[in-house]
Amino acid sequence: MDKIIIITTNIAPYRLRWCEELSEHYETVIYYTKDKEKDRDRRFLKHGSEKCRVVKLNNKNDRPEPLCFDVLKVIRRHRDDLILFDGYGPVTNILGLVYCKLIGKKVVVNVDGYALGEKRSFLKDLLKNLIVSKLCPIIFCSSEVTKEHLVSCGAKRENIYVHNFSSVDRARILEKPLSDQEKTELREKLKIESRKPIVLGVGQFIPRKRFEDLIEAVKNCSTDCDLYILGGRPDEKYLELTKDTDRIHFIDFVPPEEVDDYYKASDLFVLSSQTDVWGLVLNEAVACGLPVISSDHCIAGLSMVDGNGIVYETGNIQELTEAIDFCLRPDSRKKMSLRSLQIAGAYNIESMVERQLPVIQQYFKNKL
Repeated sequence: MDKIIIITTNIAPYRLRWCEELSEHYETVIYYTKDKEKDRDRRFLKHGSEKCRVVKLNNKNDRPEPLCFDVLKVIRRHRDDLILFDGYGPVTNILGLVYCKLIGKKVVVNVDGYALGEKRSFLKDLLKNLIVSKLCPIIFCSSEVTKEHLVSCGAKRENIYVHNFSSVDRARILEKPLSDQEKTELREKLKIESRKPIVLGVGQFIPRKRFEDLIEAVKNCSTDCDLYILGGRPDEKYLELTKDTDRIHFIDFVPPEEVDDYYKASDLFVLSSQTDVWGLVLNEAVACGLPVISSDHCIAGLSMVDGNGIVYETGNIQELTEAIDFCLRPDSRKKMSLRSLQIAGAYNIESMVERQLPVIQQYFKNKL
């Protein structure tokens, strides 16, 4: 049986779900480098699967940016299999890509997006262009926006295959938006006291999420609404921002399988990040039928906001405030919710794999 060998950093639930979907068609083995991520709660990551074999590469002291030389043994062992590098940036992946180039092994590289809005570096950009143009012969990527970026880095357009990146199964996508009554019942279940329109933000309290912008925008809204930020414990900086208002509420880490209830209980989702390689929380919000607002530095926002919300200038609090007020209008919410569910139909894990399979089949036929 043909095998797919996936080399990645850590195993997020959505990453594992993608690998498991591939395993329905090909034997799939995952090699990963670390069990924790500085910007993620450790409870979020997975360490095994019933469908895929999962192997941790040698990472002494569980270093955050490990260089695992045993990736070379993996490549030699699987010379006749398809090797799929999940990302071109991790140093272990770079080592593997260079080695495959030297031995003439053609590989596939998966690219989620790119850090739009991050401070540019000439040397960093030069290295990225060299890796993309010289070491990535076949690329799976998240969206047309990402594809154009990769082309600008030197990748050949005809070797890039867009799969519409997602963390959501088809089964998670709502058939229709929830009614006000259904949202009320969910709020009671979650012990959410608010009966006002709810704006939701999801993520850890780290600078690049720019939750301070979202807090200020909701405080300034003319609409009487509440903001819930889910995913961590706020530090003094955020508590200070909220001391003069009762509109802001914080919810600690919630297991991935329970997050959807918070999306469904809300009325609007906002992704306010300074930079996100993609922004999977937006996929999840869209699948739950929410109108969405995204900063213009999030690739998911540039790819998935189309009649179902607004993309605003990153850091522009006045523009964000006006966008929230507009999206919370009853007529806007209804129309945008329906549109979100239409878009979600093209962004799910099963569709990702369906788009990848013809390329994989061609690979095994030695036609790529």
